[in-house]
Amino acid sequence: MRKKILILGGTMFAGRALVERLMNDNRYVLTLFNRGKSNSGIFPSVTQMHGNRETDDILQVCDQHWDVVIDFSGYYPKTFAQLLDRLSGKVGRYIFISTISVFLFGEGEVQTIGEDDATLSCSEEQMTSALPDAYGEKKAEMERILLSHPELDPLILRPSFIYGRYDWTDRFYYWLYRAKHLQKMLLPEPKLLSLTYVEDLVNGILSAIEVKQHLQFYNAITHTNVRLDKVMEFVATHQNRTIEIIPFAEAMFEEYAFEGSEFPLALPFDLCVEGTRWLKDLGLSPTPFNDTLFQSVEYFNGIDWPKPKTGLTLERETGIISTLYSKTFPFF
Repeated sequence: MRKKILILGGTMFAGRALVERLMNDNRYVLTLFNRGKSNSGIFPSVTQMHGNRETDDILQVCDQHWDVVIDFSGYYPKTFAQLLDRLSGKVGRYIFISTISVFLFGEGEVQTIGEDDATLSCSEEQMTSALPDAYGEKKAEMERILLSHPELDPLILRPSFIYGRYDWTDRFYYWLYRAKHLQKMLLPEPKLLSLTYVEDLVNGILSAIEVKQHLQFYNAITHTNVRLDKVMEFVATHQNRTIEIIPFAEAMFEEYAFEGSEFPLALPFDLCVEGTRWLKDLGLSPTPFNDTLFQSVEYFNGIDWPKPKTGLTLERETGIISTLYSKTFPFF
């Protein structure tokens, strides 16, 4: 019997990459539920239902039995709880794509977050507040709600910052783009990052569909101790270029009226997350980090390196660098 799989979302980043893998696998019958607004029409051969999951539109998925539900688009705990109540007894396994934002980071001494560490609480006000407010708190509450439904055989994956093809956030791509195009670039003090490569996450979800024995939640981390300066140096070398990284000190943020978001992924603390348990339990081998960079560069070569939609504009960055050089070398 072919397994019936329902994907909530599935037309953007990791969901899109997953659907491409599943749609050509004859072991599965695939259905997508989404708003029909993002990348509409990219999967014409796949059965789709359209609607807003925060309304009664979601009832379309509640009158069928599903072997597996894979949820990329859950953000609000109260409507999530209502959905799970309606699906109780109708789902063989519920795979929920959560986030490491369910943990508290950046306070106290450097520490490594593990799967069993406490997750954030979520107030009544936060449960219904508009995104991106309380993103991690909402996801943490949704994890607790799902875990209260053992009949759904819950399996929760918590990726870190995901990177790779189809990344609409451009957070990681921002740095690849600079390494590709600039000779000089600004970078705050590089911290350690834990990242999740999109192809590895997809492989993990594919394994989660079929695995017999599993725990209820996993930190889905594929690379740790990543530094942005090393990423850019690798990409520049791959492109036969040299780059100069100009340190942007913390004191300069106020001087140039900066916000943290202008340097995506340049966090003010080390993001250290333990996430090896899913590799063992789901039988995964993460893609070597240098290979992920090579694959990412090849992908962006294929789409001709569009300007990033996030972070500093090239014009502002170039202007700041010129100002810094004029202060350092006033007679240059």
